[in-house]
Amino acid sequence: MEDKELKGKEYWNSTRKNSGKGSRMTSEEIEKINQWIEMPSQLSNFDVRELSTNSHYAIFALYDITKELKVEDAVKPGIAFQYLKKRYKNVPIDQKQFSNIFAGKNNKKYFERTSEGLYYLTPEGENIAKEWMAEN
Repeated sequence: MEDKELKGKEYWNSTRKNSGKGSRMTSEEIEKINQWIEMPSQLSNFDVRELSTNSHYAIFALYDITKELKVEDAVKPGIAFQYLKKRYKNVPIDQKQFSNIFAGKNNKKYFERTSEGLYYLTPEGENIAKEWMAEN
Protein backbone atom coordinates (compact mmCIF):
# COMPACT_ATOMS: atom_id res chain seq x y z
CA MET A 1 0.00 0.00 0.00
CA GLU A 2 1.43 3.38 -1.02
CA ASP A 3 0.19 6.86 -0.20
CA LYS A 4 1.20 9.40 -2.88
CA GLU A 5 0.31 12.34 -0.60
CA LEU A 6 2.56 11.18 2.25
CA LYS A 7 6.16 12.29 1.89
CA GLY A 8 9.07 11.11 3.96
CA LYS A 9 12.83 10.92 3.91
CA GLU A 10 14.31 8.11 1.88
CA TYR A 11 16.98 7.31 4.43
CA TRP A 12 18.20 4.33 2.42
CA ASN A 13 19.35 6.67 -0.37
CA SER A 14 21.34 9.07 1.79
CA THR A 15 25.08 8.84 2.22
CA ARG A 16 26.31 8.19 5.73
CA LYS A 17 28.46 10.91 7.18
CA ASN A 18 31.21 9.95 9.58
CA SER A 19 30.26 11.78 12.75
CA GLY A 20 33.82 11.56 14.10
CA LYS A 21 35.23 13.94 11.51
CA GLY A 22 33.70 17.01 13.11
CA SER A 23 35.70 16.54 16.29
CA ARG A 24 39.10 16.18 14.64
CA MET A 25 41.49 19.03 15.03
CA THR A 26 42.62 21.18 12.15
CA SER A 27 46.26 21.94 11.44
CA GLU A 28 45.63 25.50 12.69
CA GLU A 29 44.39 24.15 16.03
CA ILE A 30 47.43 21.87 16.35
CA GLU A 31 49.72 24.80 15.59
CA LYS A 32 47.87 26.90 18.20
CA ILE A 33 48.41 24.18 20.82
CA ASN A 34 52.11 24.01 19.99
CA GLN A 35 52.38 27.79 20.44
CA TRP A 36 50.62 27.59 23.81
CA ILE A 37 53.03 24.91 24.99
CA GLU A 38 55.94 27.26 24.29
CA MET A 39 54.38 30.04 26.37
CA PRO A 40 55.42 30.34 30.04
CA SER A 41 52.82 29.28 32.57
CA GLN A 42 52.92 29.40 36.37
CA LEU A 43 51.35 25.94 36.29
CA SER A 44 54.06 24.31 34.17
CA ASN A 45 55.74 22.82 37.26
CA PHE A 46 52.47 21.54 38.71
CA ASP A 47 52.40 17.75 39.12
CA VAL A 48 49.13 16.74 37.45
CA ARG A 49 49.32 13.33 39.12
CA GLU A 50 48.17 15.10 42.28
CA LEU A 51 44.77 15.71 40.70
CA SER A 52 42.26 13.28 42.14
CA THR A 53 39.40 13.06 39.61
CA ASN A 54 38.90 13.20 35.86
CA SER A 55 36.96 16.44 36.20
CA HIS A 56 39.99 17.98 37.93
CA TYR A 57 42.05 17.35 34.79
CA ALA A 58 39.50 19.24 32.71
CA ILE A 59 39.34 22.09 35.22
CA PHE A 60 43.13 22.27 35.25
CA ALA A 61 43.40 22.34 31.44
CA LEU A 62 40.73 25.01 31.00
CA TYR A 63 42.20 27.12 33.79
CA ASP A 64 45.67 26.98 32.29
CA ILE A 65 44.43 27.93 28.82
CA THR A 66 41.83 30.55 29.72
CA LYS A 67 43.16 32.12 32.93
CA GLU A 68 46.91 31.50 33.08
CA LEU A 69 47.88 31.85 29.43
CA LYS A 70 44.81 33.97 28.61
CA VAL A 71 44.91 32.87 24.98
CA GLU A 72 41.23 31.87 24.62
CA ASP A 73 38.01 32.58 26.49
CA ALA A 74 36.65 29.09 25.78
CA VAL A 75 37.93 25.96 23.98
CA LYS A 76 36.78 22.66 22.54
CA PRO A 77 37.32 19.69 24.85
CA GLY A 78 39.58 18.02 22.28
CA ILE A 79 41.89 21.02 22.14
CA ALA A 80 42.03 21.25 25.93
CA PHE A 81 42.88 17.55 26.15
CA GLN A 82 45.63 17.70 23.52
CA TYR A 83 47.14 20.73 25.22
CA LEU A 84 47.05 18.97 28.60
CA LYS A 85 48.55 15.76 27.19
CA LYS A 86 51.34 17.53 25.30
CA ARG A 87 52.32 19.99 28.02
CA TYR A 88 51.99 17.74 31.07
CA LYS A 89 52.90 14.38 29.47
CA ASN A 90 51.91 12.15 32.45
CA VAL A 91 48.12 12.52 32.20
CA PRO A 92 46.48 9.18 33.10
CA ILE A 93 43.15 9.66 31.29
CA ASP A 94 42.38 9.27 27.59
CA GLN A 95 40.52 11.62 25.26
CA LYS A 96 37.20 9.78 25.54
CA GLN A 97 37.27 9.98 29.34
CA PHE A 98 38.22 13.65 29.12
CA SER A 99 35.40 14.50 26.69
CA ASN A 100 32.85 12.61 28.80
CA ILE A 101 33.62 14.95 31.69
CA PHE A 102 31.89 17.80 29.88
CA ALA A 103 28.75 15.73 29.27
CA GLY A 104 28.39 14.64 32.89
CA LYS A 105 25.52 16.19 34.85
CA ASN A 106 27.60 16.32 38.01
CA ASN A 107 30.15 18.57 36.29
CA LYS A 108 27.74 21.29 35.12
CA LYS A 109 28.72 23.33 38.15
CA TYR A 110 32.31 23.52 36.87
CA PHE A 111 31.84 24.11 33.13
CA GLU A 112 29.69 26.29 30.91
CA ARG A 113 29.15 25.74 27.18
CA THR A 114 28.96 28.48 24.57
CA SER A 115 26.61 28.37 21.60
CA GLU A 116 29.61 27.31 19.45
CA GLY A 117 30.21 24.23 21.61
CA LEU A 118 33.24 25.65 23.41
CA TYR A 119 33.72 25.31 27.15
CA TYR A 120 34.93 27.61 29.91
CA LEU A 121 35.06 27.43 33.69
CA THR A 122 32.32 28.60 36.00
CA PRO A 123 33.36 30.61 39.07
CA GLU A 124 33.20 27.37 41.10
CA GLY A 125 35.58 25.66 38.67
CA GLU A 126 37.94 28.63 38.80
CA ASN A 127 37.94 28.56 42.60
CA ILE A 128 39.02 24.92 42.62
CA ALA A 129 41.96 25.73 40.34
CA LYS A 130 42.90 28.76 42.44
CA GLU A 131 43.05 26.54 45.52
CA TRP A 132 45.62 24.34 43.73
CA MET A 133 47.64 27.45 42.87
CA ALA A 134 47.63 28.56 46.51
CA GLU A 135 48.87 25.13 47.65
CA ASN A 136 51.84 25.16 45.27
